[in-house]
Amino acid sequence: MRRILLVFASVALLVLAAGTPAALRPVPVAADTPSGPLNWRPPMLTNPIVKTLCNCNIYGGIIIVNLSIGQDYILVDPVVLTYPVLIQGGHNIVWIGGEVRMPSGPNFGIKFIRYAGFGGGTIHLEGIYLNGVDGVLNDGIEGGEWASTYQPSGTLADATLQIENVRIDGLSGDSSENHQDCIQQYGGWKELRVDHFTCQTLYQGLYLPWEDPASNNQGVLSQWDIRNANLRDTPNSTGNGMQTLIHFGDLGPGVFNATSHQQLGNLANVYLNATQRSFNSETYPNNGTVSLDGTVVNSTINPDGTIAWANAWSVTGSVSPGDPPTGDYVPPGVAGLNYVSPGYQ
Repeated sequence: MRRILLVFASVALLVLAAGTPAALRPVPVAADTPSGPLNWRPPMLTNPIVKTLCNCNIYGGIIIVNLSIGQDYILVDPVVLTYPVLIQGGHNIVWIGGEVRMPSGPNFGIKFIRYAGFGGGTIHLEGIYLNGVDGVLNDGIEGGEWASTYQPSGTLADATLQIENVRIDGLSGDSSENHQDCIQQYGGWKELRVDHFTCQTLYQGLYLPWEDPASNNQGVLSQWDIRNANLRDTPNSTGNGMQTLIHFGDLGPGVFNATSHQQLGNLANVYLNATQRSFNSETYPNNGTVSLDGTVVNSTINPDGTIAWANAWSVTGSVSPGDPPTGDYVPPGVAGLNYVSPGYQ
């Protein structure tokens, strides 16, 4: 009963708040509230449609969430979703609280394709638990606005993706067949924003190329902003040569030039627990990376052991080795069906 009340309370707040940013703040409950308000509030909504997610509308073993282009939506998840969730279309989309846990794989958690957020929309994911500990999860959150649409190379996206208070646990599977990623962009976003994020991966953590080289998934990620995030690696089936906890700014695997160098970024309180390779090796570009055309792209290892890119990129901040001193930014039990937002700055 408590979950039902929370769901409807959150929906009511969002509906009432359409067009009124301050009212979008759910009322926090002390026992369930993670520390600190979040950086980005949900977008203002205009005449939103409330859509309840369920283990239904399944095609090819995937929950298909078809949304009308240009329409605002509130997605409500009252049950554990036991199939991967694919979202296409929509404008401003808000999904707060939920759990995805598949009994078998390989499967992703949440995927965006075909005009998701088209028209300058913002997609807001908050308080969602992608559970690979009690289920099977091979990828976390992936895709982009132009994914599966065969846009010309260099097509700019106008949609923004926000990911806050999300925990991804237990990515698994054969890394030689499926490259596990916590967050993988393909298809482009105007901006990717992440605040309070925890993930364990076998292969890649944040995979944020300028553009994916596949013809069906082209589209530019212009900017990203990662705050209060911690990632850790574990051994995988390909050996210890492939783990990369942050990877950004290329035009495909290892291809850097003046065009991809336009990508912007920000890092604040980002921790990478690299156990399979050196800390430097699990960042990319690293301090030995070179571009095709002479553009400087390599990182700098600071005297305190942190790694930064401000010498070569318009990327502010740095990444730190190990885990946050106070533990995971999204501890177990915070994200999930009983999630209550701490509010926003």
